[in-house]
Amino acid sequence: MKVKKVKPKKYRTKYAGTRGKGVYVTLPFDPRKGVCEACGRSVHEGEIKSTALHHWWYAYKPATVAKNPLLALENTSELCYGCHQIADAIRLLLYSRPERVAKVARLLRGKQRLRFLQVLEAIMKEMLKNEKNIRERVYKIIRVKENAT
Repeated sequence: MKVKKVKPKKYRTKYAGTRGKGVYVTLPFDPRKGVCEACGRSVHEGEIKSTALHHWWYAYKPATVAKNPLLALENTSELCYGCHQIADAIRLLLYSRPERVAKVARLLRGKQRLRFLQVLEAIMKEMLKNEKNIRERVYKIIRVKENAT
């Protein structure tokens, strides 16, 4: 009986970089496992159709990634479509000045304002599970900002 050699499937992805100037790279393997890192839903269980890599931060210039495609995997998470949409919104907040985000959020009224505050509360609760000193760091940031004004 002949043993059939299986070639690993290559994976093509876009590394956008900042300001939309991106590059497509081909990785020597598909880094996806088929499970959303955020919600845990699985392609293999039939809960979702697919996952995609989400880049939280573009740390390299596209030309650098084109020369070394494995750099495209840094600062990434595997997410389902719904979680990827949320992650895109969070990335936009990360690239924005915190003061600007606060000024825009201040415009929320009524139910939207309450909902946004509930989202912020849920974020803090979730992060407190994983990071021991986050509460102290957040309060320290707030105190430093208040003392500066």
